Amino acid sequence: MKWREHPPALDSWEVEEIDPQHRDEWISGSGISQEITELNLQSLTGQEAIETITSKRLESAGGHGQQYVTSEVGKVLSRYEHLDAGGWWCSATGDSGCLKPNTPRKNDKGELIKYENPLGVPCGVFQLQMPDENYWADRQRNCSETIVITEGAKKAAALLTCGIPAVAVAGIWNGTPKDDRDQHCLHPYLKRWAQHRIVICFDYSEKARGRRDVSNAALRLAHQLYANGSPWVGTAHCKGPEKGIDDLLVAQGHEAVHSLIASAQKVDVQRELEDRKKPELIRQAANAYLDCDDEAERAAIRSEFCTTQRISNRDFSSVVNERLALRHPQRKLESRPLTPDELDAEPVDEARTFFDQLLTERWSTLIGGNRGSTKTILTLQLMVALMKQRSPDVIGLRPEATGLRVLYVCSDAMAERIKSYLIEMGYWNDLEVRNGIRIWGNSQTQRKWTIGDLDGLQQQMEAFNPNVVVIDSLKGALGPALEDISRPIIRHHMDAVHDIVLRSAALLWIHHANKSGTIADNEALQEAPDIVYLLEKDQNELVNLKPIKCRGGQGIRRQYKLQGDFLWPEPTEQTKTSDVSKVNRDVMEYVRKQNQHGIKPSIKTVIEGLPHHSPEAVKSCIKRLRGKQWLLSTRDPSDLRSCLLGVSQKFYPPPPP
Repeated sequence: MKWREHPPALDSWEVEEIDPQHRDEWISGSGISQEITELNLQSLTGQEAIETITSKRLESAGGHGQQYVTSEVGKVLSRYEHLDAGGWWCSATGDSGCLKPNTPRKNDKGELIKYENPLGVPCGVFQLQMPDENYWADRQRNCSETIVITEGAKKAAALLTCGIPAVAVAGIWNGTPKDDRDQHCLHPYLKRWAQHRIVICFDYSEKARGRRDVSNAALRLAHQLYANGSPWVGTAHCKGPEKGIDDLLVAQGHEAVHSLIASAQKVDVQRELEDRKKPELIRQAANAYLDCDDEAERAAIRSEFCTTQRISNRDFSSVVNERLALRHPQRKLESRPLTPDELDAEPVDEARTFFDQLLTERWSTLIGGNRGSTKTILTLQLMVALMKQRSPDVIGLRPEATGLRVLYVCSDAMAERIKSYLIEMGYWNDLEVRNGIRIWGNSQTQRKWTIGDLDGLQQQMEAFNPNVVVIDSLKGALGPALEDISRPIIRHHMDAVHDIVLRSAALLWIHHANKSGTIADNEALQEAPDIVYLLEKDQNELVNLKPIKCRGGQGIRRQYKLQGDFLWPEPTEQTKTSDVSKVNRDVMEYVRKQNQHGIKPSIKTVIEGLPHHSPEAVKSCIKRLRGKQWLLSTRDPSDLRSCLLGVSQKFYPPPPP
């Protein structure tokens, strides 16, 4: 491939007739007058387009004066071979300008590059030729006249068509290039207009990032204009849906263009810079707020910052929540899809039930109640029953596991208070309890635990390996994050705790209730746990336990009153206690006998056949046995909404023939 020895200068080309498509793009597509179009628009052939864009670069690469193309020259020519189809050209100051190819190339992201600028030539300013040869000299002498700085040759031509003096930069950042000291400065060709009132008019962008870039570029340009003596700088960017000022001219006419420019708002550089620093200042204040453990100091930080920076408490809380989430992102296990065979082969320990429909291994339970509803006392009685090898039923609930380890996390309740309760219950010196419980968090010598210390919770789980974790209370754990917080963020924080605890243990949250008798603060508090109960204490000192949500059944209802000297929750009416192991045996035996007679009973039939057990206990037992695949179920052909039960043969093999 050969290269012409000396490409001709652009102004030496014979001026050809403007391509009709190019003319139509300017006049019809952008509303530019025919006179301005004729003076500034040129149509280039393929060879002219290539030489215009590449000649300067090829000279520096040694491409001129050589008969054959070097590898570097070849790369340049290959990159711009799309210019063979030609395009239109508009000159700017110096040797610069812009070329719009008829067949544009794509960048690495697959996006079209609409305009090309001469390689190795600094971007100039489009100060277009006008029918009046003295037009720009007159504008420069009249410093009271407003000059518009826009982006792109066609935008300047559209404004000039409307009678508005306008110059254009090649791109929004090109008005403030860097100088020899690598500092941003005003473009040399814009300095001649620095004594005028200036309006900056850039394009509208549908993307938030694009709008942010436009705002930042205009601010930087305004700063340099003020530094060079401009008395007033304003912005009047296109507001959409029209992207550029030429689109606005075509869509709405001259009056709309004049109205937009007249609506320009002065740029207060100092105020703008302060506003742009504000997000970082808010983040710094939010970090200081989170780093502070004292509630009074936190309140002072919030109050002082919101007052001085003129932001709302809600906005400040939103940033606090964002910083908290960044500090403690949710831990995620590696995830991949598993086939049914892989799931069958994967060893997974079955989740143990600790209290039927109340506390289950790897499940989360929330107990909420108003002040004085004995939330902590009931929880401690339940935990003691799980830690001891032998223990009486608690409010008619029989523990289904014994000898467990309990991590009691104090986020609100004091550790000394938990100790005093256990002393009053008579368990503090019990060896099984002392070996089975760890009390961590809020005490006279230790800070309280909050959601901000997920790493500490992980360390406690690894060190003590508890079977049950109690967090007393949820409000204390979330702290300021519970104020003005959204449901997704609440779920984010609670799920972060679940991600740590529920891999190996059961989790019991303690929370407070509103005066109206509902779980306080946020609906998301009821969405995250598997089981939710509400404790209510009436005027007669009777406490009612009510189910709000129960993943494993319909839930249980109990009424009790604290009796005696040991804070014992005595049920007011003796509720039939369900021995879960006995219910399991009875259900399995009943279904087995039915199967031996060729009958697969329905769940309703099993309930009716075991009248000495409550229907809720039988249903819960069947659900648990089906999950373990001890009981197998098939659809009832006569009623597809019900199922028929059969005992797995690995437990009850059929009798020999």
